[in-house]
Amino acid sequence: MIQKLGTKLQVQIEQAGEDKQKKVNFQNVIDNPPEADVVKLGEIMAELSQPGSSLDSVIMTVQSRITKEVE
Repeated sequence: MIQKLGTKLQVQIEQAGEDKQKKVNFQNVIDNPPEADVVKLGEIMAELSQPGSSLDSVIMTVQSRITKEVE
């Protein structure tokens, strides 16, 4: 049996003068969010970050649990 657990997004932001990316996580996202909306969220988060920041990417993770059915 497959049970959907949830969808998560991780926005990865490049920061000027920094080696490491800033990562912002969102839990319990709606199923199958439109790509344009996901990109827009990433752009908004980059705009809210320190000056010189830019959106690198957004990682979407969909988790499911698969269990053996009891007979």
